[in-house]
Amino acid sequence: MLAKGFILGKDAVGKAKAFDEKHGFTSTATAGVASLDQKIGLSQKLTAGTSLVNEKIKAVDQNFQVTERTKSVYAAAEQTVSSAGSAVMKNRYVLTGVSWAAGAFNRVAQAAGEVGQKTKEKVEAEQPSQPAQSQQQLPEGYSPIHSSEYSKN
Repeated sequence: MLAKGFILGKDAVGKAKAFDEKHGFTSTATAGVASLDQKIGLSQKLTAGTSLVNEKIKAVDQNFQVTERTKSVYAAAEQTVSSAGSAVMKNRYVLTGVSWAAGAFNRVAQAAGEVGQKTKEKVEAEQPSQPAQSQQQLPEGYSPIHSSEYSKN
């Protein structure tokens, strides 16, 4: 059902594009924005402002050495975490607990998979085969959304 809805949505987008190309809404809007930009020079002003801000940020970074200090703090933190992790994993009690928890998790996941598979098999065995979707009867008051007359358009 979702796949058919996506196809319908894709078709609607294609029709909207064709309508836009026929009437030229996007090209007219683009030309209008470009004309307005040329008149007031907004792009040039934004570019100049961005360059000025970038230069100020670089100057502050060079004065206070923000980048270098951040890199050294990050490296020190990384080293500390690595050392702590190694020390914890060298503890045989921690290592045994982690191994036990991982094994238990794997056994639970395997059991859940087996239960799911057996449930699926039981449901398939108890249900008679479903008729094809085109042959299914819809409840009273409902009509098909994706009939062949709509797919021809």
